[in-house]
Amino acid sequence: MCIRDRLGDATLLPGLVDCHQHLCFEALSEDTAKSATDAIAAQAERSARRALAAGITTVRDLGDRDFATFPLRGRDDLPTLLCSGPPITAPGGHCWYLGGEVDPADGEPALRKAVRERVERRCDVVKIMVTGGFLTPTHPMWSPQFTLDDLRIMVDEAHQHGAPVAAHCHGPAGIEQAVRVGVDTIEHCSFVDEGVVIDPDPALLQMVADSKIPASVTIGRLPSMPVPEVMQHLQEPGRATRRRLHELGATLVPGTDAGIGPAKPHDVMTHALAEFVACGLAPRRALQAMTTDAATACGVGTSKGRIAVGFDADLVALAGHPAEDLDAIHEPAAVWA
Repeated sequence: MCIRDRLGDATLLPGLVDCHQHLCFEALSEDTAKSATDAIAAQAERSARRALAAGITTVRDLGDRDFATFPLRGRDDLPTLLCSGPPITAPGGHCWYLGGEVDPADGEPALRKAVRERVERRCDVVKIMVTGGFLTPTHPMWSPQFTLDDLRIMVDEAHQHGAPVAAHCHGPAGIEQAVRVGVDTIEHCSFVDEGVVIDPDPALLQMVADSKIPASVTIGRLPSMPVPEVMQHLQEPGRATRRRLHELGATLVPGTDAGIGPAKPHDVMTHALAEFVACGLAPRRALQAMTTDAATACGVGTSKGRIAVGFDADLVALAGHPAEDLDAIHEPAAVWA
């Protein structure tokens, strides 16, 4: 039976690619990270199934504990999983409770050892917390956690072993560091400084765009859920900054940060389409960001993100056309992985 006979006049898309999830958690915090490893692994499996049902056929997990997501890779009944394990962070730094602390005071050998541990465990990507973050008040989200030399050492070690680096960056100083050391994706890229999104330095915006390093922007949340008060004042400035990056030619890809809270379930990526359009991307361009561009950013662009001969048959069929009706993306008629 052909697809048309089975589904009627459906729209066929490449499977969606979410560049930034946390499969192990429903609400990432120090308390939830204390759960038993088998409970965390079970949560990761449930999360992956939920993502796949929504048409998300590739998920990059950028922060677990105890490498709990690694045994789920390669399963036929789950999305393709690209996993980092515990993110590398400073002592007491962002998400320290996931077990990825390394002290730069211990010198270059300690920094290289942290990266090699992940390579030896066959990580798909090395995640480095370049700045602090919302979830860890011990370190301001706009402040760098490592020196430029520290980051250069870790990125060099990862690249020597063929591992890409995903750099968690909120503040402008951290974003600039990430560009200068040549990371492979800039996660969040929010330009939050001293608790607000300032009018970013045009030269830094241009630097990000010119670097061609994909900005994995935090996009996609349930519109029915209230925005936390601490983040409300960041919404419009953040959207304006993403619009400016897009206008400058930067590559924007979706990194939902699914798992950090109730507004971020693991199938939330479909809501990124409307948010990308609000940032100035035409609907078809937004769909490209969520498939082709995202696959390339994650290092799997030669096998995923397109419907083409020789590519993996990761597909989602929709009853409507999301370029004409954005809501059509929320109701897949069928998914193949």
